[in-house]
Amino acid sequence: MKYLFATLFAVLSIVASFTQAAEWPKKTIKLTVGYGAGGTTDTVSRVLSTELEKSLGKKVTVINKPGGGGSVAAALSKAQRPDGYSIFTLTTGAAVLSPHMQNLPYDPLNDFSFISQIAQWNLGIVAPKDAPYSSIQELVEYVKQNPGEVSYAIAGAGTPQHLAMERLAQQESLKWKAIPFKGGAASVTALLGGHVDLMAGATEWLPQVRSGEFKLLSIITDKRMAEFPNVPTLIDAGYDISAPSILGIAGPKGIPDEVVEKLASAIQVATESGDFKEIIEKLAMQVNYLDAKKFEENVTETFHKQGEIIQLSGLGK
Repeated sequence: MKYLFATLFAVLSIVASFTQAAEWPKKTIKLTVGYGAGGTTDTVSRVLSTELEKSLGKKVTVINKPGGGGSVAAALSKAQRPDGYSIFTLTTGAAVLSPHMQNLPYDPLNDFSFISQIAQWNLGIVAPKDAPYSSIQELVEYVKQNPGEVSYAIAGAGTPQHLAMERLAQQESLKWKAIPFKGGAASVTALLGGHVDLMAGATEWLPQVRSGEFKLLSIITDKRMAEFPNVPTLIDAGYDISAPSILGIAGPKGIPDEVVEKLASAIQVATESGDFKEIIEKLAMQVNYLDAKKFEENVTETFHKQGEIIQLSGLGK
């Protein structure tokens, strides 16, 4: 009799799950962004939310929870109900870097439902136009001659740019200071105000580089930017360093597969829209859609690869 009731309960649960998925969404969806307003992640997420509303027929509200290079948003998401109404931006730092460098209240490979990857960043090192260095090599020499005097802004500790800068410091025996901010927009403001000497981050710096207020010294990711073909990557400049780049949408573990599929399908349509492609181009990013399975595979592979690099660099926890 107990077995019969258990079986009946399991069947009813499955039926309820399918019914819930078929009716989803019935209310507002909350998209938590792990960075501050005005940065690249926030800007892309707001365009994405608008496109999702068109496909899903429900309001998609963006909520900013900056901190820890996206890990604050990830930690908050873990505690949400896995019904598809609470999703968040899973980014490189929170997914594959910070977990190797500090103790976090989540396991990026086991505590989330992967939905889809949407894009990736170009990352670079910029300095004010009047800085006494105009290339990455000149910057390295300047820091060697002025140990401890140079500071750089980053959009949170444990981000890809933070790891790249720390690895560069380690390889070249540099002494400089990382100053974390709650997003790239705040980092740009700090550099404009003279509160830091450099910024290492995503393309929030693009308008200032285009206007000549900032100098782009190097690209941190693995390929040169089409707009700045003469600016070398760190690898081009002779440093064996390349930062990974992941921007995707995930949720708490246990979201029904049917809901994940609906979300992933709507996200794919959104990434193919003219408005989404326009903002990606404007921010000098790259559209890189991956479905749930491929997104999870990418995060898992990158997690293990970067973990090895972090441990070999002596930056692990």
